[in-house]
Amino acid sequence: MDHTPEERSVAVDWTPPQRPSCSCAEHHDDLTDLLLPVTEPGADALTVRDLVAARRIGAEPVALGDRWWELHDETDTGPDRIGPFHWALRVGDETRRCYHDDAELTLDQALLAQPGVQLVEWMDREAFLVGAPTLCASGVVATAARALADPRVRR
Repeated sequence: MDHTPEERSVAVDWTPPQRPSCSCAEHHDDLTDLLLPVTEPGADALTVRDLVAARRIGAEPVALGDRWWELHDETDTGPDRIGPFHWALRVGDETRRCYHDDAELTLDQALLAQPGVQLVEWMDREAFLVGAPTLCASGVVATAARALADPRVRR
């Protein structure tokens, strides 16, 4: 696939930001006691601390070759590209208890509404690709926690 100069620059030159050089409004350690309500009546809420400690939520930089996606449609007008993606966000089965697929606000929409997030693709039940070039890994986890805390993802 041919990339534009901008795409090549993003794909090759992007380096995951580190604190304090990131633009994160919050980091996961700012939210350790944040309670994430669950969908089952009477079940205990989850905390960000517990999910991070159990490695049930986390973010890693996206591999260089996966930062841009090529989409093909049936009109054969050529491929469309989406991206860049910077982070692979994983949310384990435990977080599945914090949202409904048919909620008023889907989890990918809630993620996209967070500060610093420019693009989200829901890959499968536990994986998202996130375009957020100025956020660090901890900030991406914090955006996921805020998205999971939004009551509209449970209705």
